Amino acid sequence: MTTNNKITALIAVKGNSERVEKKNVRPFADSSLLQIKLEQIQSLNVFDEIIVSSESDDVLAMCEPFDVITHKRDSFYSTSHVPMSSVYEHLAELVKTKYIAWIPVTNPLVGGEIYEDAVKSFTSMNHDVYDSLVSVNNVREYLYHNGKPLNFSLDPWPRSQDLSGTYSINFAINIISKKDMINNRATIGNNPYFFVIEKDIAIDIDYMEDFILAETLYKSRRSKNDS
Repeated sequence: MTTNNKITALIAVKGNSERVEKKNVRPFADSSLLQIKLEQIQSLNVFDEIIVSSESDDVLAMCEPFDVITHKRDSFYSTSHVPMSSVYEHLAELVKTKYIAWIPVTNPLVGGEIYEDAVKSFTSMNHDVYDSLVSVNNVREYLYHNGKPLNFSLDPWPRSQDLSGTYSINFAINIISKKDMINNRATIGNNPYFFVIEKDIAIDIDYMEDFILAETLYKSRRSKNDS
């Protein structure tokens, strides 16, 4: 990757969250979601720098052992009444590199190897066709939209494992140019390349039941790797 095509990993971390109290920093598998994510990506050679932005001094203090740049975010951009499009635009201004990898800490089962594969896919994709990379999982459920089947036919009725062409954005990693992130006020362009991650790996923590499930799976996978 040339100097002009370097990528910054941008990690936005709230000190608190509405649905799971202090989700990002509360104990998780003898660590925290924030610490796990920084451990997963700090040793990778695919990012020019890592920026952690938070309104919380406690969150930023937790980043001190890691080789990251910290940004004290205006608390205005951490409130629920501010749309994420405004947050995306604001945080993109921090970045000096051409590209931004938006990486939440709420996908603990997504590790370094997947991030490396995502960056490899992004750099090798046809940039005349695709303007961004978005991580997704295949939807293996029968969906209706506006009263009509969306991703299946009634006859012949498909097996669930054969359902294809419909994706759910899991936000494990999105890569987009700084320019487009500012102009679109989003981490996804108009013509994204779909980077597929299996659903059980890309599990995103929104609610307490997600937190419990993700922690259980994380501990199980860690035990298997240690054995």
